[in-house]
Amino acid sequence: MNGFIKSGFLLGLGAAVAGKEKLDETFMKLIEKGSMTQTEADTIFDDFFKKGETKSEEWNQEFRQMTKSQLSELGFVTREELDTIQAQLVLLQQELTQLRNNKSNTDLDQTDQGIDSIPPGFSKDVK
Repeated sequence: MNGFIKSGFLLGLGAAVAGKEKLDETFMKLIEKGSMTQTEADTIFDDFFKKGETKSEEWNQEFRQMTKSQLSELGFVTREELDTIQAQLVLLQQELTQLRNNKSNTDLDQTDQGIDSIPPGFSKDVK
């Protein structure tokens, strides 16, 4: 799959370079013949360039979406999902710390009470 993507990228890059060279050559011939001014050639070239940038961005978005879809199908989580899980973990750690602190305080209170803290039904006589 990686080789296929690389080949496609290189093919597209080669076509773009060849197309640009051919376009430059064509414009130069038209300018030499007097069929077109340099300003007109620059304007047309800029239009082609802008269309190329737009198409490139479309392809990049399609590629990102395809990659994201494939990663999701393979069971990978998104950055947002990971951030949510990490935030939940922090909250749980804070709750656990609070519970431990409360339990420690409760244990200390019961220890301070001594024999009065023995639950009902248990003998206060220690043998």
